[in-house]
Amino acid sequence: MAHRFFVTPDQIINDKVKILGDDYRHLVRVLRIQLGEIIFVTAGMGSTYRAKVNKIDDSKVIGEIIEKLEVNTESPVALTLFQGLAKGDKMDLVIQKAVELGVTKIVPFFSERTVVKLDVKKEEKRVERWQRIAKEAAKQNQREIIPTVSLPSTINEMVEYVKQKDATELFLVPYELEEKQGLKDLEIVPPPQAISIAIGPEGGFSVPEIDQLVEAGATTITLGPRILRTETAGLVALALVGYKWGDLG
Repeated sequence: MAHRFFVTPDQIINDKVKILGDDYRHLVRVLRIQLGEIIFVTAGMGSTYRAKVNKIDDSKVIGEIIEKLEVNTESPVALTLFQGLAKGDKMDLVIQKAVELGVTKIVPFFSERTVVKLDVKKEEKRVERWQRIAKEAAKQNQREIIPTVSLPSTINEMVEYVKQKDATELFLVPYELEEKQGLKDLEIVPPPQAISIAIGPEGGFSVPEIDQLVEAGATTITLGPRILRTETAGLVALALVGYKWGDLG
């Protein structure tokens, strides 16, 4: 199977693509790429190419672009996941699977019941790790973009985001005490162009937090009769949203 890499537009000049840095080292040292092998490169939406390796030196692999491919692997709806910070490796799982489900952006956040404590240095290192996970998942899933993982936010910043969101964006909060309204009950015309989903941490959202979010313009929904873990709830919500308004199913 041919290997896929993300590049910046300036790495493609005159039908030649340069593979640099970590991707170069992965190609040469791990994959042991050979002259004449085929690779796929993506430089953003609508810019995926098939290329043949024709030069390998001490700092870069150069491929000759053979053809531009018609690829459409991005959801028609921009999906953002606000994920309450979770313990252990749960965040790794959420980020990897959310990318598979088509998310565009992931925003970790602290809230009243967040157990995880991170100082600034730990935050930066953790986000770097999460961004690498997102990039690898995007490669494997043949995404056209690398979803972004932002620095951790706060519940208050999320409330402000809801207040200022565009009218075409839907902000959903799956909530265990919401018993009546599910996604199947939401009929929005025209369909939303962007959807954000906020998932509480292990302890869930507090009642005052839910009140703040709803007052700001968020919509609470139920995901069903069973209580879902924080690492499960966001993925279920993304899948349901992708089925109802996106490109799943």
